[in-house]
Amino acid sequence: MLIASLRGFRILGVLPLLFASAPAGADEPLSVEILRIDPRPSEITYTLTGTIEAVDDYPASFRDGGRIIEVAVETGDALERDDVIARVDATEAGARLRSAEAALQAAEAALVQARQARDRAANLLDEGNGTQSDLDAAVQAFLSARSERDQATARRAVARRAAEDTVLRAIEPAIVIRRSAEPGQVVPAGQAVVTLANRGPRDAVFQVPDIPELDAFLGSDVRLSPLDGGRGCDATVTELAPVVSGNGTVQAKVRIEGEAAGRFSIGQPVVGVVTLGRPTALVVPWTALTATADGPAVWTVDAEDNRVRLAPVKIDGYSDSGIRIAGGLSEGAAVVGAGSQYLFPGREVQPLEVTK
Repeated sequence: MLIASLRGFRILGVLPLLFASAPAGADEPLSVEILRIDPRPSEITYTLTGTIEAVDDYPASFRDGGRIIEVAVETGDALERDDVIARVDATEAGARLRSAEAALQAAEAALVQARQARDRAANLLDEGNGTQSDLDAAVQAFLSARSERDQATARRAVARRAAEDTVLRAIEPAIVIRRSAEPGQVVPAGQAVVTLANRGPRDAVFQVPDIPELDAFLGSDVRLSPLDGGRGCDATVTELAPVVSGNGTVQAKVRIEGEAAGRFSIGQPVVGVVTLGRPTALVVPWTALTATADGPAVWTVDAEDNRVRLAPVKIDGYSDSGIRIAGGLSEGAAVVGAGSQYLFPGREVQPLEVTK
């Protein structure tokens, strides 16, 4: 949504009056509002509506997948590090872990026996009651048992990790911005269960019409306020999309840093007010505008004989307070405002009240 307003319009002619009826004598000067038009700097204010989005978000998923038995969070929940997000059925993973632990215990027992056999073979050889081949065989059996123990240790670590991975936990303080799975659902490895956003900066995202002042938005100050009321903040437009979308708008992002970011929640609708300076321009009131067969025009007053003529104009923009003129009028021109509906070419006029 876009609302535009112009400021900086200064009337240098006379104050307007309302006319109830046309004057009776066309040969007498008609009292009208006359405005001296000088170029004035102006501003244009845009009021935009948008939403709060996370600067950084990422999916949270199970390493091995499985059937979900619990999802412990809802959209909008704030999480601390290690908070439980969801669980999958741990029956199979628990069984693998118990089997791996039993295999490790057996491998450790075999290693103890192999070590004892090696030491015994070495002692017998030293006493002259054993042979080198017996020692070599005992050493080979010990090395094999140690290798089996190491492999069993690694298998137990994998099984333990798989058992731990049946519980999905937050890796940092975060906010849940989307929940994508429900209890009873079977999810493959890597499928998002929830989407998280960190608690850092926020972006207010707006769709801005593709207007001539678009480039001036980048770096402009914006006053942000929640759409439903509440404490707002001042921020800056940090990004403009390089392309125009299919609906004729351009995405603009306003970065919210620090403590102010905590005032806005992800997905919250917000209002942004941007005021941009515009180049100096001639501005006439709405009462001055009339039209010819060729387009818009205004009545100008000849300074020598106070008679009026129609001057075609080119319009640059509209607002509640006036009309920006892009061409057709010169600086200092005298233009008729209120009362212009009673004029015809050559009609003599006089000001209602002269303003110095």
